Amino acid sequence: MIEFLNLENKTEKFTEPEIEISLQGLGFTKNDSKVLLTLAKYKILSPADIAKFSNVDRARVYDSLNRLIEKGFIQKEPVKRGANYQVIPIEKIFQSIRSDYKSKINKSLVIEKAIVELEIEKEESEPRVWSLDTRDKIRKKIKELITSAETRIFFIITPDLLMPELGGFEWILKELWKKKFATNVQVVIALKYYEFLKGEIKKLLKVSIKVHSIEGDTVIPFGLLIVDDDFLLTTLDQVKEAPEYTSGLWLENGKQNQITGYEHLFRHFISAETKEIMLTPKIPYPS
Repeated sequence: MIEFLNLENKTEKFTEPEIEISLQGLGFTKNDSKVLLTLAKYKILSPADIAKFSNVDRARVYDSLNRLIEKGFIQKEPVKRGANYQVIPIEKIFQSIRSDYKSKINKSLVIEKAIVELEIEKEESEPRVWSLDTRDKIRKKIKELITSAETRIFFIITPDLLMPELGGFEWILKELWKKKFATNVQVVIALKYYEFLKGEIKKLLKVSIKVHSIEGDTVIPFGLLIVDDDFLLTTLDQVKEAPEYTSGLWLENGKQNQITGYEHLFRHFISAETKEIMLTPKIPYPS
């Protein structure tokens, strides 16, 4: 691809090779630029002289002359044989070039608008409900949803996601901490408080995650994760020493009316079954 020379700040006289390269940047072929410059210098020449002074093969000179005549940049004497060729005033050539570029810019704007209007608007993705089972699938989906969150994370965390016997709490609380630390996503969680979680909960509170402790000894019947317009509902399989929630429903791209009911369920659970954990303010020693 031929590009313009950087001539904007050039103060010395341009060389012919520089002018030729710049003409090629305006759409002239290499031979056309040589032929045009030769006629610009000598005004009127025969094809033989043009070939001599431009160092362009004579057969190629005729090709260039025909193209330049078609553009209106040179004229041929009105004789059948042995005609000479003459360049039109240079300022008219460049007025024509500028006018052509202006016309192309205007056409490009019209075509751009026409193409944009042809675009078919994509239909909104339809909500989908997926069934999930097994511990690994549910935990993988929880991690994916937390990672993808853009505005909010509401999470009732079931005990099996925290118990050391079932893999420990580090991964899930770390994912929540990382998300809140790196973004402005609203994060509200509810979990069963255990003494071994004290240090981790303190870290969450320090990054402005709201943490609620689930009160009482009743087994939590379900887990609920709401992330933007998705939710994951998990249910208890059976009550045992280490209960697990390995059945789940995941709603993808839910509509507002589908999400609203689960938001009410989350808020009701928070207000009725939990107590918010707060950082204890440090009391300064008396001076």
